[in-house]
Amino acid sequence: MIYDLAIVGAGPAGMSAAIYGSRGQLNTILFGDETKGNLYKSHLIANYLAFPNAITGPELTKLSIKHATSFGATHQKNEIIDITINQDGTFQLKDNLQNTHQSKTVIIATGQSYVLSGIRGEKEFTGKGVSYCVTCDGYFYKNKKVIVIGNGDFAADEALQLLSYTNDITVLSHGKDFQINDTFLDDLQKNNIKMIRTSRLGLINGEEKITGVTSIEPLANGNSFFEAEGIFMAIGQAGANAFSKKLGLEMDGNFIKTDKNGKTNIKGLFAAGDCTGSPPQVASSVGSGCNAALSAIKLIRNLSNYIQY
Repeated sequence: MIYDLAIVGAGPAGMSAAIYGSRGQLNTILFGDETKGNLYKSHLIANYLAFPNAITGPELTKLSIKHATSFGATHQKNEIIDITINQDGTFQLKDNLQNTHQSKTVIIATGQSYVLSGIRGEKEFTGKGVSYCVTCDGYFYKNKKVIVIGNGDFAADEALQLLSYTNDITVLSHGKDFQINDTFLDDLQKNNIKMIRTSRLGLINGEEKITGVTSIEPLANGNSFFEAEGIFMAIGQAGANAFSKKLGLEMDGNFIKTDKNGKTNIKGLFAAGDCTGSPPQVASSVGSGCNAALSAIKLIRNLSNYIQY
């Protein structure tokens, strides 16, 4: 079987693309374990259209998958690990079980892959005090004591974004030297954001709520416990460039470069959501997935215009 549209990534962008692709009568397959995405990990989403009383990440994810498959899209939890271009311009996708799939078009919607810290308690407190996106969750930490874990520019940027919500911010390096550019360093210092070079952090403390994090080795002053009401993980920045080098995708830093319709520099290959550098918000990702799917429909049907009512 050759699919009309294969979507890599079952987050908001990918699920939205699956809805529009399948409703547009494309033979559509969506790859990815939706429970591993950042949407699923979100405790509450209070700023998405039509949910004034908020909705949990797992609930919104479940409804989105149900919506996509209701129009005929196929969903497989398998992870796509390789994409190659066939001689006729179609695509071959290989999953983690070594199965291969053929498709006329592909949408990459893998989002930003956040690096796990290895700190005990991270998974247990995710969505309950541990977060991965200041834009998404900073609102819940107004005037609270917050820690950002990371040693690079990504961590610095997250810390600076937190200033919209709180002034009590500390960046912990988690066993590495800080590698932050001078502009960010100046901004951190001007805003009195503390930077502490720690050994590896070993435990997130707390019971129902987090109380802080403990380092494996103490500082020179003997301190090994760092108090916090919220923790943001910002270790490195694994951008969505997993397929870029092999495919020859044009990148903009760590993000896949697209036009406003989700088109990349490769015909038939589109990208949507966080992996393109768009704001890490559910609404933005949903719109991005819609645009990419509509572009795929127009390409397959050789249409210059297409509107889905």
